[in-house]
Amino acid sequence: MKTISRYIMTLALLLTAATGAWATDVITVTWSSGDTYENNNSKDGVTLSGDIVGYNGVEWQLAYWESKGTFTTELGNFTKIEITGGYIDGFSGEGWSGRTWTGNAAAVPFWGYITDDSGYSPWTITFTIEPASDATDPDAIDVTTDAAEEGATFTEASFLMPTSDVTVDYELVRDMSVQMSATMGDGTDGLRYRVKKSEQNPGKYEPADMNMLQVLTLVAVHDGIEQKDLTLEEDYFCRIYKLDEQTKQPEGDGVLLFDFDFAPGLYALKAFATDGSNYDGETALSNTFKLFEGYELKIAAGEYATYYKDEALYVEDEDAQLYTITSVNGDKANVVQVDVAKANMPILVKNNSADEKTILLIPTSEQTPDEVSAAEEFVGTLTATQIAASDATTERYAFNGKEFVWVKDAIAVGANRAWLEVPTSFAAGAHAIELVFDGETTRILSVENGELRIENYDYIYNLSGQRVSKDYKGVVVVNGKKVIRK
Repeated sequence: MKTISRYIMTLALLLTAATGAWATDVITVTWSSGDTYENNNSKDGVTLSGDIVGYNGVEWQLAYWESKGTFTTELGNFTKIEITGGYIDGFSGEGWSGRTWTGNAAAVPFWGYITDDSGYSPWTITFTIEPASDATDPDAIDVTTDAAEEGATFTEASFLMPTSDVTVDYELVRDMSVQMSATMGDGTDGLRYRVKKSEQNPGKYEPADMNMLQVLTLVAVHDGIEQKDLTLEEDYFCRIYKLDEQTKQPEGDGVLLFDFDFAPGLYALKAFATDGSNYDGETALSNTFKLFEGYELKIAAGEYATYYKDEALYVEDEDAQLYTITSVNGDKANVVQVDVAKANMPILVKNNSADEKTILLIPTSEQTPDEVSAAEEFVGTLTATQIAASDATTERYAFNGKEFVWVKDAIAVGANRAWLEVPTSFAAGAHAIELVFDGETTRILSVENGELRIENYDYIYNLSGQRVSKDYKGVVVVNGKKVIRK
């Protein structure tokens, strides 16, 4: 006898007592015309197979049999088969006498048909099965497995059920703790999903890139033994556990899917077998996934946008780059690229693509920000505010996508934006401050024959700091210098 409880499968014997004792009495199994039927179907250890149909015009039931078939049993040999009621025509073969077969065999072939269709009375087939020789000892169950040797892991098991004075129903139950795991998405460990604050439910979060129903369908449990997916709500249910990001251990008892709040954090799944499923127990905690909140910034092709946040940020977009301004002198702002912007660091975000694009800024607590500091003249705001007008001590410059332009009158700016506040002595009266990368400016500067050539410049401003066309007449500011255009 082999012990199987610690292997991949467990056998659950569900016994409904009749007299409460094991005995050597016969076991009877009955099929009737009301039973649902499919080819190669089994009931209580008896299998019906062969060229058999069962259709009564309304539903598939054991109502009409014809042609050749075989009764087989796994509970011991048949000693008697009796058919009562209905319309019978020619059950034939060795051992058959009219409606009754007698003998001693585990498989009994037949030919003929039986029906209760078209007004014929219902019928029953009763199989009488002889007891197994060792059925008096309930512990003497010899289990056969497909293991190569004693004690090895197996995937299939069979045994001879001892006869008893009870009605026996047995089923094979898969242990969920072995070779099964709950998965999110494609099952890849460490998946990331972005969330955003909910507009309908303040203080709550929701998926940013898909609706809630789509997220719920991402959860699945896979049976690694039979290579099949289990069915949610029929075979299992899931709980989601928030993990400590350092220890990777659960912080609480977990919640069901419909109670999950989608708050940013690190999570893992565990599945539990439902009552009545073909599975038992629970899976290990598995398939970690992370929810994170990001910030979208729409930027024109080839241009920049300012941004300011009290979190460290980085980008994963190959078309995007992050910069900050490290110093300002005259009409030049020195710009340095950073991989990760520190919290409370004003930055410039560049869209290098040929089209307008929404760049996603991703918060991070794991990456070390670059050892670069922003110039004190480069300031930002977390909330919508106003950039004050330039005055006698401070020149202020708002960003227009490519350079900073002088602010004559106070202007409103949105939350998470940045601008320049430069002491008058440093600004030197400049009406525009351009970006300089490693000594190279963002636009062409050229003087031919000692004169500024307006057509070489992308941006021209009037004395109010407003951008004007190259055909503008009057006093304009070009490269920080006043020019009279007639």
